[in-house]
Amino acid sequence: MNFSTRMQERSMSKAIQLVRQKGSTSIYIDVNIEDNGDLRFSGQDIGDAPEEFFGDLDYEYWLTVPAVEKDQLLLALIEKHYTGNTTVISDLRELMESKQIPCKFMSY
Repeated sequence: MNFSTRMQERSMSKAIQLVRQKGSTSIYIDVNIEDNGDLRFSGQDIGDAPEEFFGDLDYEYWLTVPAVEKDQLLLALIEKHYTGNTTVISDLRELMESKQIPCKFMSY
């Protein structure tokens, strides 16, 4: 089973395509949530670079974040991308609404 077939079999609500770059070295990177809750990034490079470095036309790789560590990753990503941003709450609210992710906003 090839890389594309594996991604097509996954639930679309639990997987997204991050990179689709075609060229002398084509790069494909996806992320999905496994059945056990782990977050798995998977990539495949096809073409010149893998052949030059590894002697094979393709190179596959994975990065797995255990389910129990996803909250830590979430906080790290928010810190990295939103520290100092005075519109962080509005920005995240708009993002969640655009992706149909339930959220609750309150003010007084």
